[in-house]
Amino acid sequence: MDSNSLRCTRCGRVAAEQDKFCSECGLFLRDAAVDQRLLLAMVHEREGRSQEARRELERLLMVEPDHVLANHLLGTLHFHDGLLDQAARCYEKAVAAAPSFTLGHYDLGVAYYHRGDMPRAMRAFRRCLEIDPNYNAAHYRLALALFHNGQLDEAREHFELSLTLTPEYLMAHYHLGIIHERQGEYEAAAREFERSREESSGDVSSLYHLALVRDAQGDHVAAEQLRQRARGFSKAQPVGAK
Repeated sequence: MDSNSLRCTRCGRVAAEQDKFCSECGLFLRDAAVDQRLLLAMVHEREGRSQEARRELERLLMVEPDHVLANHLLGTLHFHDGLLDQAARCYEKAVAAAPSFTLGHYDLGVAYYHRGDMPRAMRAFRRCLEIDPNYNAAHYRLALALFHNGQLDEAREHFELSLTLTPEYLMAHYHLGIIHERQGEYEAAAREFERSREESSGDVSSLYHLALVRDAQGDHVAAEQLRQRARGFSKAQPVGAK
């Protein structure tokens, strides 16, 4: 190892002398007290003391404003409080300091998605997939953002990739059904809606869309039967069910 480099005590990666953080795991390389403060914040967060965790992270970031994991955790706390702008800013700082921080890019995309900013969400998810092409959740989230942005062909591609990697993503089948339905591919749409119900028999949304498909195919009797099943399923749900 070069005399001007050092080794991360957490993951073993060799870092250059000028590096403040390990590019592999985000560890601050020079001050153990900073990491201890981060660990304390993580304990507070895990035990439900979010205010204490936030204060500890804010103190830490006054000393090391580019700390990757502190910015990421603070972003997550903001996200859980519904403070999406603050969350996105923290995630941006985390990935600026560690460009290969896959989870940081993913969470940044989720924050932008919930803000309704699909272009930025798509950019973050694409960056995540550049780093790890097999990140199944990023394929699914990118597909959702593309879907809401009206880019249905590319959305279909990423929904299918997410299902290849994680077949139990039933909602990917549901959205594929919507795409096929909009594009007039009714049998393909019906197959996807049926698959989306495999582990949630009687799902209302899938039943209603199946009814629309059967109507479009001219089978109005089957469509009405599906609508009746959907209405019966809705009435059977307990109050407050989601």
